[in-house]
Amino acid sequence: MDTQLKTILAAVDFGEASARALTLAGVLARRCGARLRVLHAEALDAPPYFTRAQMDAIEGEAHANRARAAEFLRAFAREHTQEPFEAVVDNRTATDAILHASAGMDLVVMGTHGRRGPSRWWLGSVAERVLRETRVPLLVAHAGHRPPPEEAFAVAMLLAADGMPAPASRAIVRHIADCVQGSVVEAEPDDVRSARADLGASWVAVPAPTPRDGHWLSHVGEPLVTSCKTPVLFVPEAQGGPTP
Repeated sequence: MDTQLKTILAAVDFGEASARALTLAGVLARRCGARLRVLHAEALDAPPYFTRAQMDAIEGEAHANRARAAEFLRAFAREHTQEPFEAVVDNRTATDAILHASAGMDLVVMGTHGRRGPSRWWLGSVAERVLRETRVPLLVAHAGHRPPPEEAFAVAMLLAADGMPAPASRAIVRHIADCVQGSVVEAEPDDVRSARADLGASWVAVPAPTPRDGHWLSHVGEPLVTSCKTPVLFVPEAQGGPTP
């Protein structure tokens, strides 16, 4: 895995959280000299029982929808970043579109609504689903975290994990810190919120095992996605061999 940020993918759904994610992706693109790609998923699937005429009609509608989505995506991106970007509309589901588009990218940035309760049970979180499968570093941002964008990466807290190697995590966090002239502190806290406040950290980085097992997802990954209000970077780390 390349720890130098040369290409960044920002996935957006036009909501407040993805606006924040896009702004942060733009900051990193500018400070690290990376190319920025902005992705929106616009899936419109026909039911299997549709006739050929109905299929043709819905395909025409989907084409028009994608054209409108591409126009809106470009306007949305221009509103939230001043960096040059490539706009892409994909007709896959959001999770599939992000995983497909992440191939060859150095970083994926996306927002999360931090769903809890029934909505999370039924709908889940796209960020959680991407986290389960991605082999690319994933930066997740919440809508409510609103310090000035240029200060968002000022102090990184790298979470140490018992027995987990973290060379890729250290390398990419140091690279980002160098790009933004920030600092890095390492911690092994029981309470991420308290440790983050005590250390003055503005974002958090955590090594993510490859592959991710259910215990790590339920005790580390998913709780950070839903509860950590500062941006969180998950960095794939090889377990007993090279990262695929």
